Amino acid sequence: MKINIPQRVQFIINQLEKQGYEAFAVGGCVRDSILGRKPNDWDITTNALPEAIVKSFNHTIP
Repeated sequence: MKINIPQRVQFIINQLEKQGYEAFAVGGCVRDSILGRKPNDWDITTNALPEAIVKSFNHTIP
């Protein structure tokens, strides 16, 4: 099954993957998408450490 991920979420996943990290949409957003509902928010899991995430993006909120 393919889930339509919003462009802003896909951007984050792509940025992390470009740097060699794994990143996936997880949780309620996946469940809601499978059930045909529009997710209210999107959760991403990654194997990148917080320090690497901060370096990966111009604007972060620690």
